[in-house]
Amino acid sequence: MIATDFKKSFDTGKVLRLLGAGQGRRASAASMRRVDTLAQDITDLLKPRISYRRFDLTAVSPGGIKLDGGAHFKSPKMAKALSRAEAVYCFVATVGPAIDMEVQRRMQRRRYADAYVLDAMGSMSAENVVEQFYQRTARDLAKSGRGVTLRFSPGYCDWPLGQQQDLFNLFSDHPPLKVELSRSCLMSPRKSVSGLFGILPAGIPGAHPAYNPCSACNKRDCIARRSH
Repeated sequence: MIATDFKKSFDTGKVLRLLGAGQGRRASAASMRRVDTLAQDITDLLKPRISYRRFDLTAVSPGGIKLDGGAHFKSPKMAKALSRAEAVYCFVATVGPAIDMEVQRRMQRRRYADAYVLDAMGSMSAENVVEQFYQRTARDLAKSGRGVTLRFSPGYCDWPLGQQQDLFNLFSDHPPLKVELSRSCLMSPRKSVSGLFGILPAGIPGAHPAYNPCSACNKRDCIARRSH
């Protein structure tokens, strides 16, 4: 299935973290002004879309999970987070290629600071599409007493980036949104996000799952860090 009804927005705080804020450091006044100015330009560049599919979860082992149809994803941390799930939503989201082209155009014009900030804003805009979808799904499932697990993406936590291709293979009969993979498993358009999250049966709390792998990770400045 494909959804397109998303707000064109991003987390300004995370953009500023990408620009050097955080860990006791404040973003420069120039960076904050540039974000405010470019926020007015980026809206027309964003074309948010997400392709998603639901799969039953057929097995969970200490090393990973298996889905209906045979897909096997290797990640001990993801397996632990999904240990009580009954199914998963797999997804590929993008905000389209226009932001990539605008970043390149500004680079060619040697407007490097603008290009860098636009690139960060594009990344957070794609992330926000997924977050909107995730929160919307959580609300819909809550109506029947079910919940969701934390979400995971290839290349983050302990899920190998090389399994990006295995995730894309789940959409082989309907390529997701014209998002393509390079041989090194990087997505094009670059402002795209893929991943999955679990669906919990009724009666198991999902809004604040008991297991969060970020809690045991010492990388405190990780932009993808999640807290309860």
